[in-house]
Amino acid sequence: MSGFRFLAVGFPFIFMGPALLTWQGIPKYQQGNYIWLIVSILFMIIAAYFSVRGLRTILSAFFDK
Repeated sequence: MSGFRFLAVGFPFIFMGPALLTWQGIPKYQQGNYIWLIVSILFMIIAAYFSVRGLRTILSAFFDK
């Protein structure tokens, strides 16, 4: 069940990262403000980390002895 917990934690970040980039990151970046761009990229990295960790946990439960 811990693999599904990692996926559940990463799932909101999968949508928040690109949405925040489109909504705040690009317009503010064009004005010279980089904070929203950095935050949205950080959310995408967090989403990738938790998703990969969850998938690795689930797959190791199936295929490891």
